[in-house]
Amino acid sequence: MFKSILVPLDLTAKHQSALAMAATLAKQSNGAVVLFHVVETIPGLTEQEEKSFYARLEHTAHAHLEKCAASLVAQGVRHNTKVVLGRRAYETAAYARNIGADLIILTAPPFQPEHPIDALGSMSWKIGLAAPCPVLLMK
Repeated sequence: MFKSILVPLDLTAKHQSALAMAATLAKQSNGAVVLFHVVETIPGLTEQEEKSFYARLEHTAHAHLEKCAASLVAQGVRHNTKVVLGRRAYETAAYARNIGADLIILTAPPFQPEHPIDALGSMSWKIGLAAPCPVLLMK
Protein backbone atom coordinates (compact mmCIF):
# COMPACT_ATOMS: atom_id res chain seq x y z
CA MET A 1 0.00 0.00 0.00
CA PHE A 2 2.76 2.49 0.90
CA LYS A 3 5.52 2.41 -1.72
CA SER A 4 7.24 5.68 -0.77
CA ILE A 5 7.46 6.55 2.92
CA LEU A 6 9.07 9.79 4.05
CA VAL A 7 10.44 9.93 7.60
CA PRO A 8 11.58 13.43 8.61
CA LEU A 9 14.13 13.27 11.43
CA ASP A 10 15.83 15.77 13.64
CA LEU A 11 19.20 14.96 15.17
CA THR A 12 17.84 13.38 18.36
CA ALA A 13 17.47 9.69 19.20
CA LYS A 14 13.70 9.81 19.80
CA HIS A 15 12.59 8.36 16.46
CA GLN A 16 12.80 4.60 17.09
CA SER A 17 9.03 4.08 16.88
CA ALA A 18 8.77 6.04 13.62
CA LEU A 19 11.66 4.07 12.10
CA ALA A 20 10.16 0.76 13.24
CA MET A 21 6.76 1.63 11.75
CA ALA A 22 8.33 2.78 8.49
CA ALA A 23 10.22 -0.51 8.22
CA THR A 24 7.09 -2.56 8.94
CA LEU A 25 4.96 -0.73 6.37
CA ALA A 26 7.69 -0.70 3.71
CA LYS A 27 8.24 -4.46 4.08
CA GLN A 28 4.50 -5.15 3.75
CA SER A 29 4.31 -3.41 0.38
CA ASN A 30 7.88 -3.81 -0.89
CA GLY A 31 8.21 -0.05 -0.52
CA ALA A 32 11.11 2.24 0.26
CA VAL A 33 11.81 4.65 3.09
CA VAL A 34 13.41 8.06 2.72
CA LEU A 35 15.08 9.40 5.85
CA PHE A 36 14.92 13.18 5.53
CA HIS A 37 16.48 16.07 7.41
CA VAL A 38 16.23 19.80 6.86
CA VAL A 39 19.08 22.00 8.01
CA GLU A 40 17.23 25.12 9.07
CA THR A 41 18.67 28.17 7.35
CA ILE A 42 19.22 31.44 9.12
CA PRO A 43 17.11 34.21 7.58
CA GLY A 44 19.26 36.91 6.02
CA LEU A 45 22.31 34.71 5.48
CA THR A 46 22.87 33.08 2.14
CA GLU A 47 24.35 29.63 1.75
CA GLN A 48 27.40 31.24 0.12
CA GLU A 49 28.00 33.56 3.09
CA GLU A 50 28.07 30.70 5.55
CA LYS A 51 29.14 27.87 3.26
CA SER A 52 31.45 26.14 5.78
CA PHE A 53 28.88 26.50 8.57
CA TYR A 54 26.12 24.85 6.52
CA ALA A 55 28.55 22.22 5.17
CA ARG A 56 29.36 21.12 8.74
CA LEU A 57 25.66 20.90 9.60
CA GLU A 58 24.93 18.91 6.44
CA HIS A 59 27.78 16.51 7.22
CA THR A 60 26.46 15.98 10.76
CA ALA A 61 22.94 15.38 9.42
CA HIS A 62 24.12 12.86 6.81
CA ALA A 63 26.05 10.94 9.47
CA HIS A 64 22.98 10.88 11.74
CA LEU A 65 20.69 9.66 8.95
CA GLU A 66 23.10 6.88 8.07
CA LYS A 67 23.18 5.80 11.70
CA CYS A 68 19.35 5.75 11.74
CA ALA A 69 19.36 3.79 8.49
CA ALA A 70 21.23 0.91 10.14
CA SER A 71 17.98 -0.51 11.50
CA LEU A 72 16.46 -0.44 8.01
CA VAL A 73 19.51 -2.12 6.49
CA ALA A 74 19.36 -4.86 9.13
CA GLN A 75 15.77 -5.59 8.11
CA GLY A 76 16.44 -5.50 4.37
CA VAL A 77 14.33 -2.38 3.81
CA ARG A 78 15.17 -0.27 0.78
CA HIS A 79 15.99 3.27 1.79
CA ASN A 80 17.56 6.58 0.81
CA THR A 81 18.69 9.56 2.81
CA LYS A 82 18.27 13.19 1.90
CA VAL A 83 19.47 16.40 3.56
CA VAL A 84 18.33 19.81 2.32
CA LEU A 85 18.70 23.40 3.46
CA GLY A 86 15.66 25.57 4.15
CA ARG A 87 12.61 25.85 6.36
CA ARG A 88 11.67 22.49 7.90
CA ALA A 89 7.90 22.33 7.41
CA TYR A 90 7.96 23.85 3.93
CA GLU A 91 10.86 21.72 2.65
CA THR A 92 9.38 18.52 4.10
CA ALA A 93 6.01 19.05 2.41
CA ALA A 94 7.68 20.08 -0.84
CA TYR A 95 9.98 17.05 -0.86
CA ALA A 96 7.07 14.71 -0.10
CA ARG A 97 5.26 16.20 -3.09
CA ASN A 98 8.35 15.95 -5.33
CA ILE A 99 8.97 12.26 -4.64
CA GLY A 100 5.29 11.32 -4.66
CA ALA A 101 5.37 10.12 -1.06
CA ASP A 102 2.42 7.94 -0.09
CA LEU A 103 2.94 8.52 3.63
CA ILE A 104 4.88 10.74 6.02
CA ILE A 105 5.71 9.24 9.41
CA LEU A 106 6.52 11.79 12.09
CA THR A 107 7.53 11.62 15.71
CA ALA A 108 5.03 13.77 17.60
CA PRO A 109 5.73 15.46 20.91
CA PRO A 110 3.91 13.93 23.85
CA PHE A 111 0.61 15.59 24.72
CA GLN A 112 0.75 17.53 27.96
CA PRO A 113 -2.76 18.08 29.39
CA GLU A 114 -1.53 20.94 31.55
CA HIS A 115 -0.31 22.76 28.39
CA PRO A 116 -2.63 21.57 25.57
CA ILE A 117 -1.85 24.47 23.25
CA ASP A 118 1.91 23.79 23.18
CA ALA A 119 1.60 20.99 20.61
CA LEU A 120 -0.03 23.36 18.11
CA GLY A 121 3.33 24.88 17.31
CA SER A 122 5.17 21.59 16.89
CA MET A 123 6.90 20.67 13.67
CA SER A 124 4.70 17.58 13.33
CA TRP A 125 1.59 19.79 13.48
CA LYS A 126 2.97 22.18 10.83
CA ILE A 127 4.02 19.37 8.50
CA GLY A 128 0.69 17.64 9.02
CA LEU A 129 -1.14 20.75 7.82
CA ALA A 130 1.05 21.20 4.75
CA ALA A 131 1.51 17.55 3.78
CA PRO A 132 0.33 16.42 0.34
CA CYS A 133 -0.28 12.87 1.59
CA PRO A 134 -1.42 11.03 4.74
CA VAL A 135 0.61 11.60 7.90
CA LEU A 136 1.12 9.08 10.67
CA LEU A 137 2.11 10.52 14.04
CA MET A 138 4.12 8.28 16.34
CA LYS A 139 4.43 8.94 20.05
